[in-house]
Amino acid sequence: MTELQILLIEDDDLLRKALFAQIQEWGHSVEACNCLTEARKILSGGSFDVVLLDMRLPDGDGIEFLSAQKAEYPAVDFVIMTAYADVRTAVEAIKHGAFDYLSKPFENEQLQKIIRNAGSKVELTRRVSSLSQLTISSHNDVWCFDKMIGTDTMKKIFEKAERIAGFSDTTVLLLGESGTGKGMLAKTIHRLSKRADKPFVDINCSALPAQLIESELFGYEKGAFTDAKNNKPGLLEAADGGTVFLDEIGDMEINLQSKLLKVIEDKEFRRLGGGKIINVNVRIVAATSRNLKELIAAGKFREDLYYRLSVVPIVLPPLRDHQSSIAPISDYYRERLAKEMGRTIKGFTKTAMEALMKYSWPGNVRELRNAVERGVILTNGDEIDLEELGIHESLSEKKISSSAAGVSAEFKPMSLADSEKNLIQSVLSFAEGNKNKAADILKIHRTTLYKKLQEYGLE
Repeated sequence: MTELQILLIEDDDLLRKALFAQIQEWGHSVEACNCLTEARKILSGGSFDVVLLDMRLPDGDGIEFLSAQKAEYPAVDFVIMTAYADVRTAVEAIKHGAFDYLSKPFENEQLQKIIRNAGSKVELTRRVSSLSQLTISSHNDVWCFDKMIGTDTMKKIFEKAERIAGFSDTTVLLLGESGTGKGMLAKTIHRLSKRADKPFVDINCSALPAQLIESELFGYEKGAFTDAKNNKPGLLEAADGGTVFLDEIGDMEINLQSKLLKVIEDKEFRRLGGGKIINVNVRIVAATSRNLKELIAAGKFREDLYYRLSVVPIVLPPLRDHQSSIAPISDYYRERLAKEMGRTIKGFTKTAMEALMKYSWPGNVRELRNAVERGVILTNGDEIDLEELGIHESLSEKKISSSAAGVSAEFKPMSLADSEKNLIQSVLSFAEGNKNKAADILKIHRTTLYKKLQEYGLE
């Protein structure tokens, strides 16, 4: 259940105290007062989701207060309570922006139901707001993809993405190794489309259990499963009008694939445990690093879904196949990350850039970004040197041999755990032991950092 911030305005002392206790018992934060003058002060100094407002108070009329405060706090849901109930009063309250209406005396269950409904609305609003912020923050990634154009191949991919963006209902399938920029390209397509001002929602199909993916994507009704205590809208509803990016679609359970197919074909679905059909207008962009045709042959991926997704397939090549993009991508991330961290870094040393160009980048653009970020954090000067990139160990062990196909490389990279441990140590050193600052730089929660410190014996 969503915890709400509730303001209770009621001049009846006994009722106010009883409602205050009951609302707290339901798990919400509540403040209370007995007049409109005090209510105005509380509203101006706090952030509330719901206001429970008595219609008639000693210092004014509830409807007039509602009208004025709703204009000032449009996101707040006002619920009118009155013992003088009639149809005209109810219509007047709703007309002035009331979320709902309660006639005194009322049962606790009636109030609880209204608060639950308000909670569902607040939760959806918060999620849409969060997703909209994600869309806004990801706009820079559009031009990052533009920076990846260092070959004719990448130029053609970007031009194709621009064309696709103009057809805002067409599904898109992005194919390529992990880290090649599929997520970045998905955001680019969204940003260049008519859906740009709507949410961009992404969900990694390989990172979550099938049941959790289903409930996150479609939402659920109260009682759909053991922990479903309230109705919960899904990400499809939150993304209405925008774009849903399904990363690693090849790992989606086959029974869930049929539900996704219906969304693509009919633009409708039902929440888990629900009977109501919900219409939704979203564009689906899917991506995978797996061979979907092999999965189809193995009975692990629906052929009809494959053809619906691959209306416009785009294959992103590994970074080693467009090495001339390495320098512009490196410079882009250096400038962007240095700005985010408040540092002035003019470029890379000659040795560092040569190393960046020679390395085979098995982790593709994602690995390159991490190396540049490491360099931005660790360098003490205005240029990033080889030692600060953290790739020299792999370079020293790499054996380069010529072949008709080009350059191949054998290397022995450090384990993921060792790499993570080294990065955490470096960031802590840069942050002078300040764990909060280190967590912010690493873009992880503080509790996650503490667990990692314990795991690697760095406490």
